[in-house]
Amino acid sequence: MQGMAVLSCWVLGALQGAILILVPTMMLQGGISAFALALPLSLGTFVFMCCSGWWGHLLDKRASANQSILVIVRWVLLGFLASQLSFIAFLQFSEFQGVNLVIALCLARVLHGLFCSAIIPSAQLTLSHNDKKGEKLVWSSIATNIGRLTAPLLTFVPIDINYFSLWFIASVTLVAALIAWFSHNADADVSTNAKEDQNPSYPLTTQEVSLDGLTQHTSPTSIGPVKTEVFSLVANPLLISVCIAAILITLFSSQLQFSLGPLLLVQFGSAELASNMTASLLFAASASALMSLFILYRPLSRSPILFIFVISASFIAGSLLFVMQKQLIVAVVLISAALSMAPAWYTALAIHASKYNKARTSAAVSQGHTLGNAFGGLAGGLLLILGQQALLLSFILLMVLILCAGGMVYHRSHRVNTTNKVSIAKP
Repeated sequence: MQGMAVLSCWVLGALQGAILILVPTMMLQGGISAFALALPLSLGTFVFMCCSGWWGHLLDKRASANQSILVIVRWVLLGFLASQLSFIAFLQFSEFQGVNLVIALCLARVLHGLFCSAIIPSAQLTLSHNDKKGEKLVWSSIATNIGRLTAPLLTFVPIDINYFSLWFIASVTLVAALIAWFSHNADADVSTNAKEDQNPSYPLTTQEVSLDGLTQHTSPTSIGPVKTEVFSLVANPLLISVCIAAILITLFSSQLQFSLGPLLLVQFGSAELASNMTASLLFAASASALMSLFILYRPLSRSPILFIFVISASFIAGSLLFVMQKQLIVAVVLISAALSMAPAWYTALAIHASKYNKARTSAAVSQGHTLGNAFGGLAGGLLLILGQQALLLSFILLMVLILCAGGMVYHRSHRVNTTNKVSIAKP
């Protein structure tokens, strides 16, 4: 079940990268502008953001009732596969052009957003099962980044099939769906059995505390009947801080990716050179993210202070180099290393601070990431109109806000852990 979850995250990352790479081909074939093609892509992102909370509620409801989530995952993967096949079919086999193609792609992307929005919550809920140290959750980020790294490689496979990369990704989705359909329910039982959660040590938090101390669950032998944790974003300062950090980080990242091409075009004066350099930078960013998650994340996460210091120093150094437009590859590598480890850290904090609403917590963080991605490109385009200096200054502002948000996450997680440790110690 966990292997299927990781595979699903790989598909999500690879699909994002493949579609972006194929944008020129889709524009030429359909006779549509970049803005027209952006409409269905943005619509899918909007539907994703709206539906992820609903999926999180449904997954948590089954998990809290000690029911397998495998039934939901099976249909989610089938719907995800249907959305991919419809997207490919409209591009490759239909004769739609212009507005008709845009409308058809909108329908496919609505399906994409509806079912794709369940991938991350279900995967992270599965990976968090019996993961007291938060070390398995990082595999969702690793798999997604591997997918993004794989997408450019699929484009250059010497196979004469139109949209080969999309077909390959759809076939992997089919494999994940088959694994889900032929898995046993016992293998996918993600429950909130209190016996499994007794006295875990979780090094990503600021102290070692019982997981029960991070929830509203109370022992029947202590002060009365068991209380069910009620999910509320407004009443959860830690989750609010995490969501703010998620929005700011993805806003910075997507704005950076969008602005690379135009900035390099001004610098080199050649579209071909700018495109090649952009591809090299994005590949280096994906490789840096993977190396950081594989090698650095686990040892650093055992010491929260050291973890925060390292990613902050890497992020600041990379951002300053980028703003000065010097050593761009080094700058992108440093930024990517920091921004790839931070989401794994604060997502693990938020999920492990909730016993009965893990999937809804994951969905809330995922919505924050989606919101940042949705507006990052738009913000980058607007700032480029105002001028290169305005764009570069905005990165400094976002850097400061991200550092403040990270500090707020650490402070609130420390306060939650301290408060609950005191409450557990009381007779």
